[in-house]
Amino acid sequence: MSRLRTQRRKSGRVPRQSGFSLLEVLVAFSILALALGVLLQAFSTGVRGVTQSGLYSRAMLLAESKLAQAGRDEVLYEGEHSGEFDDIFRWRVSLIPYESEDLDPRKLSLDPVAVTVEVEWDEGDRTPRIALTGLRLLPGNR
Repeated sequence: MSRLRTQRRKSGRVPRQSGFSLLEVLVAFSILALALGVLLQAFSTGVRGVTQSGLYSRAMLLAESKLAQAGRDEVLYEGEHSGEFDDIFRWRVSLIPYESEDLDPRKLSLDPVAVTVEVEWDEGDRTPRIALTGLRLLPGNR
């Protein structure tokens, strides 16, 4: 006689078999799938954040560079100038006469000008923009 029948006669009940039922396996796989979905979404968000941070950092460096060059490497004229750094970033430099109550224009041999540098790029359906402003002294027209 088989061992199973012998055990059944002695105890009067069917011995419990070890292992997982199909329901337990399905529940475990469902929990695993949900956990992996959350982890992949977190990873994707992190990668997107790193990419955006890199673009903002690069745009800030380009804007600082353009502001530092303003009036040093090129002759500045009041108004707006624009161009592109590469296929991604566009820049615009605006020069507006600076007026202050503390400055007497008759005593200055140079004209103060507010220089604003804007760097922008396309990111899907939005256009992020970074703007920096500085003050430059241009040869006066006196």
